[in-house]
Amino acid sequence: MRDLDVAAGEESIGTRIRRLRLDRGLSQRELSGPGVSYAYVSRIEAGQREPSLKALRILARKLRVSLELLETGAAVSDAQDASCAWRMRSSS
Repeated sequence: MRDLDVAAGEESIGTRIRRLRLDRGLSQRELSGPGVSYAYVSRIEAGQREPSLKALRILARKLRVSLELLETGAAVSDAQDASCAWRMRSSS
């Protein structure tokens, strides 16, 4: 079994999810929930499945990270974060 489309030296989404889950002291069952079963989490972490956008959103929320961080491993830049916050306040 191989990680889906991961270049040498890069952290896969599955590896990232596993690392974040373990950093937060969560089991796969604790991370799972409606829309994301623990078996699905296991397959994502093992590189056997590529998570859907819906699953990534659910997992990002439960792991308390941005969707971008979960997808790319890069945090939203401070400038982007401030711009997003400003737009959200302006639209209210």
